Amino acid sequence: MKKLSLSVLSVSIFAMMPVIAGAAGTYYNGNTYQNSQRYGSNGGGYYNSYGAGRGYGQTQSMMSRNTTTRVTKKTSTQQKSVSNKKGFQLAGNLTHEFANWDIEMDKAGSKLRYDGLAWNVLSADAVYYFDTSTPIQINVGARYGMQSGETSMIDDDISKGGYGSQAYTEGVVTGYAMSVGTSKDGTQMGFNAGFGLTDFFTVGRVKMTPSIGYRYFKHKLVTKDNSGLTMDVFNGNSEHPYINCIELNGETQCDPFVLFAASDGSTYVTGRTEDALGSLSDILIPSGAAIVNLGDTYYYKQVGTSHEYETEWYGPYLALDMEYAINNNNNVTAGIELGLPMYDSKGNQPYRVDWAHPTSVEDKAGFGKAYHLGLNAAWTTAITDSVSFSLGMTYDYYNAKKADATTYINQSYYTDMVTSLQNAITYLENNGGSATTIAAYQASLNEAKEVVDFYNGQGWKIESKEEIKSVYSSMGIRMGVSVKF
Repeated sequence: MKKLSLSVLSVSIFAMMPVIAGAAGTYYNGNTYQNSQRYGSNGGGYYNSYGAGRGYGQTQSMMSRNTTTRVTKKTSTQQKSVSNKKGFQLAGNLTHEFANWDIEMDKAGSKLRYDGLAWNVLSADAVYYFDTSTPIQINVGARYGMQSGETSMIDDDISKGGYGSQAYTEGVVTGYAMSVGTSKDGTQMGFNAGFGLTDFFTVGRVKMTPSIGYRYFKHKLVTKDNSGLTMDVFNGNSEHPYINCIELNGETQCDPFVLFAASDGSTYVTGRTEDALGSLSDILIPSGAAIVNLGDTYYYKQVGTSHEYETEWYGPYLALDMEYAINNNNNVTAGIELGLPMYDSKGNQPYRVDWAHPTSVEDKAGFGKAYHLGLNAAWTTAITDSVSFSLGMTYDYYNAKKADATTYINQSYYTDMVTSLQNAITYLENNGGSATTIAAYQASLNEAKEVVDFYNGQGWKIESKEEIKSVYSSMGIRMGVSVKF
């Protein structure tokens, strides 16, 4: 559907090109039509008096006048191809945008989606037209937006295959989870600066301005009241005596992970068994079982902030803006911008106690690994000689492919675990703890030390190359007022 929307918008804008022209960047309409005869100096020809008073007579005089008229018209036509935009112009705009943001992880098997975002954005744009033989312009713009209303965030660790797997002799344990939270109170901001050649190309009555510039765009989204389900699934292999996953009419069903521990320390991973009729019975409890472990299988609710992401797109762009004058008071404009931004997204998940804070995860894509497509179209009408009103639309599509992902580990969480196990072993040894219990704690301590040594060797972070695909898209309805000075 995204591709369809982009295609329809592109066809609509380019179909209008014979009758449209002139914006200066994705969020900026700087080339408001200015008619030379109404707002500027009148272009004039000259009178060719060659031969006057030298006896050529009335016929020659009329021929001379006719020739003069033709030359004058030709000169006037040539002047129309030169830009008559001069001085300073300031515009203020209000835009209501609809947006989506998707983050998809490759090997981690996770997707994060903010769907149906709404923004109210205020922007200001300024352009200065230099009065030179080669018309040039400098334009700058700034924007600030606030999220309108609420929308849902979906953290999906199911559809991509789960968020992690652990292989055992008897089979594989895989974790699955999904949660839905409420996103509100988000913000966005941005700025741009560019240099263009005003009305450098002319095709018929369409004036075109190429430009080059730099754009920065940041959006911050916060999720609260997040609720979800998580379940560990055990899929046994041929060495496992019980059935955990079955297929019926193309549907696969899997039992949750169930571990039984006997009083003698032995463990059993179990599932359902098949009866004589081929149906699956209840899960059987092995004899001598003393403890039941269901793994990460539970419901959870996070009333505070569960996800917080601050994402930046910044880099150079090329743009082409077009303008078509309908009459002295009305014109239509369109613009296309192609940028190569860099990408940096920092995320914080406060409920993940094993991750660092305030930056839990960070995704980065360097130059050439992301792109931005911006489109805009508008109709502008003159209210007075210096004030104009505009109404139009914008479209932006940001895509970062194969961004590198970094997860920052909470060092104290794991080192405190080692300290707690050491203290427990010391207590048991000093208070007559059984050798079996002490041995169990010692095994846990050795495992915890291995984890600490591993993360310490990684600098307390886990890096994954080309792991992230991030796509942000928005469509806006914009109205604004511009003033010429």
